[in-house]
Amino acid sequence: MVEEKRIQVIGQELWSSLQQKPSASEPGWIDKLFDQLMTDSRFRLQALRFVDAVPALSDDAELVRHFNEYFGDIELEALPRLMSWAIRRGANLTHPALVAPAIRQGVKTVAHRFIAGESVDAVLKLARKLGGEGISVSLDRLGEATVSETEAETYQRAYLTLIERAAAAERAVEDLNLSVKVSSLFSQISPLDQDGSVRALKARLRPILLAAMSARIGVTLDMEQYDYKGIILRLFREIAVEEAFRHWSGLGVAIQAYLRDTDDDLAALSDWVAQRGAPVMIRLVRGAYWDQETVSARLQGWPVPVWTEKSDTDACYERGLQRLFENPLFRPAVATHNLRSIACALALAEAHGRDADGYEFQMLHGMADALAPLVTGRERRLRLYLPFGELLPGIAYLVRRLLENSSDQSILPAISHLDLEQVMAPPSPPAAGMESHPEGFANLPLHRFTDEAERAAFAAALERVNGHLGERYPLHLRRHLAVEERIIDSTNPARPSEIVGVVVRAGPDDAELALRQAQAAFASWSGLGLTERAAFLERTAELLTARRDLFAAWEVKEAGKSWSEADGDVAEAVDFLRYYAQQARALQVRPSPSLPGEANRHEYHPLGIGVILPPWNFPLAIPVGMLSAAIVSGNCAILKPASETPLVAWHFCELLRVAGLPDGVVCCLPGSGAEIGEALVRDPRTHFVAFTGSREVGLHLHRLITGQPTGQHHVKRLIAEMGGKNAIIVDSDADLDDVVAGVIESAFGYQGQKCSACSRVICVGAVHDRFVARLIEAARSLRIGDPADAGNRMGPVISASARQRILEAIESASLTATPAYVGEPPQSSEGHFIAPVIFTDVDEDSPLAQEEIFGPVLAILRAADFEDALRIANGTAYALTGGVYSRSPAHLERASEAFQVGNLYLNRKTTRALVQRQPFGGFKLSGMGFKAGGPDYLLQFLHARCVTENTLRRGFAPDSEA
Repeated sequence: MVEEKRIQVIGQELWSSLQQKPSASEPGWIDKLFDQLMTDSRFRLQALRFVDAVPALSDDAELVRHFNEYFGDIELEALPRLMSWAIRRGANLTHPALVAPAIRQGVKTVAHRFIAGESVDAVLKLARKLGGEGISVSLDRLGEATVSETEAETYQRAYLTLIERAAAAERAVEDLNLSVKVSSLFSQISPLDQDGSVRALKARLRPILLAAMSARIGVTLDMEQYDYKGIILRLFREIAVEEAFRHWSGLGVAIQAYLRDTDDDLAALSDWVAQRGAPVMIRLVRGAYWDQETVSARLQGWPVPVWTEKSDTDACYERGLQRLFENPLFRPAVATHNLRSIACALALAEAHGRDADGYEFQMLHGMADALAPLVTGRERRLRLYLPFGELLPGIAYLVRRLLENSSDQSILPAISHLDLEQVMAPPSPPAAGMESHPEGFANLPLHRFTDEAERAAFAAALERVNGHLGERYPLHLRRHLAVEERIIDSTNPARPSEIVGVVVRAGPDDAELALRQAQAAFASWSGLGLTERAAFLERTAELLTARRDLFAAWEVKEAGKSWSEADGDVAEAVDFLRYYAQQARALQVRPSPSLPGEANRHEYHPLGIGVILPPWNFPLAIPVGMLSAAIVSGNCAILKPASETPLVAWHFCELLRVAGLPDGVVCCLPGSGAEIGEALVRDPRTHFVAFTGSREVGLHLHRLITGQPTGQHHVKRLIAEMGGKNAIIVDSDADLDDVVAGVIESAFGYQGQKCSACSRVICVGAVHDRFVARLIEAARSLRIGDPADAGNRMGPVISASARQRILEAIESASLTATPAYVGEPPQSSEGHFIAPVIFTDVDEDSPLAQEEIFGPVLAILRAADFEDALRIANGTAYALTGGVYSRSPAHLERASEAFQVGNLYLNRKTTRALVQRQPFGGFKLSGMGFKAGGPDYLLQFLHARCVTENTLRRGFAPDSEA
């Protein structure tokens, strides 16, 4: 590393030059605004959210209403007095047109601080002006979110047009560079399908690179969120060694120093570039997604990929500079606004003999005013990063720039607030220890699939399952005998001719045997303490966690789930086991108030024998959740798995055996619901029924248990979840990038075969047409096929009968609503595939809007205003899940009060509830009982006793001995 002494000398020179620069007599209001952003965290939060909403607020009244909701009780110290007076005065007027222009102008002024222009002509004009001053530029077309292939193709054409216009300009821009966000070129980019993502991106990127190379314009691939890092680096390495580009030195990539992987990534690039043999530009940045990466990782339970201390990022940045300058095939692009980093780069350039053409500094438009002269004054190359485009697609960029100016990881502190010693202090050593995590229950993190090892392990599990297809599985029932065994052929819904496994089918005699074994096991199992039974659940959770990929692979084959959907189901099963174990321990001791002379004890006791009737759509999580709650409470249970997915249930029952569960505590009886399920439900020896499935079956079960057959001396309990007709409200101010992605996932994830799936979207006002247009193109872009292929976003529906039922519902709905989009399933497949179907002009009282279809069919309705949307959303017999996308705090609060659903999701998808964090379940005709994965769930499997003892004997109470 270069000597610290030299860095300090150069830093002193830069500092002196900085102090000599004449300063404005009074900071501008934007500078004051940034000061307030840095010092007032609540103002920062509200300001960023408001700026994000402004482009969607074309109506003056809506703009002023939102302004009041965000800033009603915040003092706007930074705004010019006249603007502040006008806003405060106008916000209380009945004519919002008087104040809305002032608000918009304020936001535009801030935006133009960072966005260099709104058109190609404007930004090229600025680029030529800067070129005359000896400053090079990198152009960045804003608007990185693409939700469909149509939009991705539009972005590709826009890049090509930009290159063509720049090359054909009357006065060409010298040394021009183009920054490309590769995620904008492929809407289906996913770490789960790295091979497919890289392949598609190469096809879209090649024409851009060829055009740029021909026009003598350099191209740098921007680095984006962590999920895409592996894809971007692999794309860069592979396309840069293609024959057309192998010797081109105009290609580069950005590297983010705030990532913990950066040292390893640069080391790998050093080895790679030596093999390539031609120079590449490496733009070293600190990173602009720090908040997003940190919060997302913590929410999901993943390792935080970024350095959590700014000094660690600074140290990583300097290590990165060292590696870049010592490799002659790297052309360093030092992207920074940090005085010490500039000094460090200059010292490294000296030490490694780099002349002014061998590296460059890069800064952001709107953030370089103070520091740019320090670079150009030393006759070093400076390149300004010029974002351009309309405000609406560019708003995400603007918010990130505001975050960079105001977050704890800020790389541009107000230098006037610091002294030279602070500015030039070397990065402090990293803090000892790792980030602490809260004690107690934590959800099992899903696979992120950014790691090649995770993808390889899952693929290996699929291959292992393929090696066991068609095998025979006996009943998990001791002393089971049959003269002639009946079987269930479990088939792959993506390839119905493929038998996944052959399961022995239980009959009435088996049901009787299971009941007797459960009765025999009950005394000893219920006699164990809650703590001992909780330990068994935790042991089972450990075994399941060790086999998570294998269980998920069985779900891919038997249930037609995608990799991520299958992994999520297994993770939820593990969560149920661990959470209910924790909850059981909490019930072990439930104190009751006692007084001298009286001792009270509150106890819980198991109900007896239960019948567990799970669905096929969550073939592991739901049966495990119901079973684990039942047995940890001390009950014995008979599981009748869904006939479509008996193998997953079989493997879990085998896992219970391996974990040491005594015979008879759980009996698994694959077979007919009418033949076995109903008989068990009616039998007077059973005490409760836990069911998840259709409303019709649930209500039928309710009728069955209300009678009192001979010999039954108890009232049976029914715990039932019976589906939904779930709605997402799209408010007029909603962020359609988020909405479209969320609705696609909520409506078409696992082919819409979830009780929590969105089947209705209610659009408020004029947002309808824009939303529908983008949604249709996003649905058209989904890849449908065998879910064993990680690149397929949608797989088959569960069976031929389900497919026929869904097709009949679509045909019937087409008579009263407009089929705005009817997708085409893969023609070459034998599977039970149905592509997304989207209906518009839907009557809110029609069967399409009222009845559950349980497939990839979406109804879109119109609402006059937000209250009307809530009325429509509540106008069904169901109350399970619901969602609202809105940037109005008042509307989000109103939805929280009035949207009648068991699980309400604000500005996120309506699927994937997490155990403990989002206990799941609804009311009305969506079900009965306490919410699964919540603190009350176990109480349904127990009855309570209160024991009171009179401790007073002949005037003496033990409590009063003292």
